Amino acid sequence: MSTDYNVRDKSENRSLDILAALVIVLTVMVLLCYGVIFFQPRIFFNPFKPAPSADEQLAVLLTKQAPPPGPQSTPTATNTPQLPPTWTPTATGTPTNTPTATSTPTNTPTPTRTPRPPTATPLPPPFTRYGDITYTKYDKTPGTGCWWMGIGGQVWNRQGEPLADANLRIHVWGGGFDGQSTPGQFPAYGASGWEVYLGHHDQEEEWNVQVIHVNGTALSPVYKVKTTSDCNSNLVLINFKQNRSY
Repeated sequence: MSTDYNVRDKSENRSLDILAALVIVLTVMVLLCYGVIFFQPRIFFNPFKPAPSADEQLAVLLTKQAPPPGPQSTPTATNTPQLPPTWTPTATGTPTNTPTATSTPTNTPTPTRTPRPPTATPLPPPFTRYGDITYTKYDKTPGTGCWWMGIGGQVWNRQGEPLADANLRIHVWGGGFDGQSTPGQFPAYGASGWEVYLGHHDQEEEWNVQVIHVNGTALSPVYKVKTTSDCNSNLVLINFKQNRSY
């Protein structure tokens, strides 16, 4: 019986020794771990490692954004062919002239003329001279001789008939003289005859002759008429014709 107790005690003591040794080993390992964590707080087995610094975060971000390294090409040696000692170059071919392309002329668009708006045709004056200016000897009053000199004629409407209109005047002026006559006032020249006596003018002078309205409005251009000192040409005849209403 005493032997069994001794064996049991020895077994229990050995178990305690092993357990004590394990506790010591684990204690030493824990102390080592704490020592490593103290010097390297960011070691992988530290459950409470501090947050990475800003520089470390930037380095990690740059590492993630950097492109992966490409495959490195390994240079391969190429064999350079050795020319034979007596190598002679041979002509490969005679170059031929390549025709130069010429540009084809393009059709230049013809400018189109923009039609201009029709311009209004100016109306002719109501009266213009009818026929040529003629010179003759005055014979309307017998015995006048060379002392008489004047200008006379007739006025015609658009149908070619005499126009004796009391609203019309034949205006003659020049050299300080100014006179008027009404068509039909001197029937010796015709139904619409008119006359302006210039007085004792037996010399060359220039006169202005124009058809006007009784209110003074010009109804024809101004025509220049010259008298002469010839007694056989002391009457100047100038006629007028109507072109439109006035």
